[in-house]
Amino acid sequence: MKQGSDERVLLVADLSGYTGYLVGGEAEEAPLIAGDLVETVVNHLSEQFELAGLEGDAAFVHAPVSGLRGRRLLDAIGNCDAAFRRRIESVRQATTCTCTACQTAPTLDLKFFVHVGAAVRQRIAGRDELAGRDVVLVHRLMKDSAPAALGMQSYALLTEAARVALGIDAATAGLRPVRQTYDHFGEVEGWVGDPATWSQWVDADEAVTPILDHTEVIPADAAALWELLTVPDRRALWEGIDQVEELDGGIRGMGTRSRCIARRLATMEEIVAWRPPVTFARRTQLPNAGEVTARYDLEAVDRGTRLRLRWHASEPDARLAREALIDVRAAQERLRKAASTVSR
Repeated sequence: MKQGSDERVLLVADLSGYTGYLVGGEAEEAPLIAGDLVETVVNHLSEQFELAGLEGDAAFVHAPVSGLRGRRLLDAIGNCDAAFRRRIESVRQATTCTCTACQTAPTLDLKFFVHVGAAVRQRIAGRDELAGRDVVLVHRLMKDSAPAALGMQSYALLTEAARVALGIDAATAGLRPVRQTYDHFGEVEGWVGDPATWSQWVDADEAVTPILDHTEVIPADAAALWELLTVPDRRALWEGIDQVEELDGGIRGMGTRSRCIARRLATMEEIVAWRPPVTFARRTQLPNAGEVTARYDLEAVDRGTRLRLRWHASEPDARLAREALIDVRAAQERLRKAASTVSR
């Protein structure tokens, strides 16, 4: 039954190499790893988009045009692509398995296809579906051969209609023009770009002046301290939070997202660097402070473990730095007490 239509941003995120990966990988391992990667993509796109459906190796999502104008679409795609890369790297670093599925996971790639047009909402067999000419077109884009001809394996392809509707400047976004002819649609003008250049995420190793840089020696060995810093129920012992809930199953590592609850206030965080038991970093959104990345570096010393904590903020200011220092001093005192307990 038809429920109405409106103009939407239509996006398909396609896991490139998916079929060959499943066919060539082990029957038990390959679907689990591929499913984890698709879930990572869906989780990040769901911050801006509504999921229309999963299509095997692809996620079809949509959103109102008004919420994704200008750089917002590019940021959403870039951040999703960055999360996908981090998750791939996490699988690579964490596994000691020599099976084909684990060893070839880094060969998987991600492509994005974007169009803006009318979508008809329908209720079919108890499920909400999107239909219409523009829905068909965004899926036809997946067969475009132009990006491959340009030597691009991972890319985002936008129609000219999407670029115009969202007010995206081609030169600023580094877009290259392409044309492709499709059955029933004729020639369609489009633009192709590299999502890696659109990500707002800053590498946790980038040399940016932090708003906080604090170092001290904690009386615990590196392994015990690593657990206190990273395991959800251990973090509650010292970090001033009531609950930490990991939202992604599987091995903890880059790309793992968590919901932290403190005094009824929930915040989302994501691991953006992970090298046990030496370095890790978490990125979160703090009220009235914007995006903050907390990086921890551990080094074994004679009296325990030297812990260095650095905070980087997207909107740094003196007030935030002062508050961060107060919070960290209190948290570090609780951490020392917790560490002395586990070290006995």
